[in-house]
Amino acid sequence: MNRTTRLDRIVLLSAILLALTGLTFAQSGGNFSITKSVIAGGGGSASGGNFSVNGTIGQAVAGGPSTGGSFSLQSGFWSGGSSPVTQNIALFDFDGDGKSDLSTFKPGPGEWWYLRSSDGGNRAFQFGLGTDVLVPADYTGDGKTDNAFYRNGEWFIQRSSDFSFYSFPFGTATDVPAPGDYDGDGKADAAVFRPSTGVWFVQRSSDGGVIVEAFGANGDRPVPADYDGDGIDDFAIHRPGGQSGAEWWLKRSSLGVIAATFGLPTDKTVQGGDYTGDGKADVAFFRNGTWFVLRTSDFSFYSFPFGATGDIPAPGDYDGDGTTDAAVFRPSDTNWYVQRSTAGVLIQQFGAATDRPVPNAYVR
Repeated sequence: MNRTTRLDRIVLLSAILLALTGLTFAQSGGNFSITKSVIAGGGGSASGGNFSVNGTIGQAVAGGPSTGGSFSLQSGFWSGGSSPVTQNIALFDFDGDGKSDLSTFKPGPGEWWYLRSSDGGNRAFQFGLGTDVLVPADYTGDGKTDNAFYRNGEWFIQRSSDFSFYSFPFGTATDVPAPGDYDGDGKADAAVFRPSTGVWFVQRSSDGGVIVEAFGANGDRPVPADYDGDGIDDFAIHRPGGQSGAEWWLKRSSLGVIAATFGLPTDKTVQGGDYTGDGKADVAFFRNGTWFVLRTSDFSFYSFPFGATGDIPAPGDYDGDGTTDAAVFRPSDTNWYVQRSTAGVLIQQFGAATDRPVPNAYVR
């Protein structure tokens, strides 16, 4: 083979590789296996994106298997299509370990306290007033919940990255804040429901644009969540005074509008959680120590006792398995009682009798 032909083939191969590296579908999973483990005869390294592979064994012929721990590959390509990967992001996770944290808000002046599930330590921040409406969520997209409150049409957000804060106007004094990820970019969007007109207003974090959506009526309560499992929070309302009982109306971004009669006007909504572990939020409420869950997969329901009359519901994913756990804060003994779906029951004292549990922020 002459030198010119070899150069032409090298150029062609380089062009093909450059084209392939433009495919950057995210990949993640459990354990990995590398079937070509020798790099430069052993001892070399290869890296790309957020991963690195070290070839540490000198081996005459490449091809022996090499295995390692868990991984998450954020760059590169695969040949099997572009199937999306759903990542579990727990609500009220202030330390970014994938688990909801026990957390309270102390009124006047407002103090945020949380017990880190990652190491058992606790932190506290003075931020806001006792009369502010709590709207904690991950507004910055770093996988950690940010302390945040809503006051008369103004949003105040304390960044979890460096604990600086910023504020901006969006809404009016009579609007009900209802933040959620309405554009699917992994960041919570500022949003309000205006009861007087039944209109939603959303400020998208992806491009700063505003969504205006009529869905609901005066007297309805906003209960946004991802009810169809497509990674986008849906407009939804709880109507306590329905004709034959409390009504739930869900405007699912992928599956359309659906309504169900479920519960009584006096029930406390505990929406926003995936209680069945199927990747979709379920309709749920708390009544005098009993939890009622309407499965969004087939709209059957179940109930179970956990807690007592006077307890404050505070659901979250406290064991990080992707399933929302029933939990209550009991002011009389300042104990938390959590029915973890994987790790069993947790009983932990944290807070004071006058505190409000932060995972109760969206219970109405």
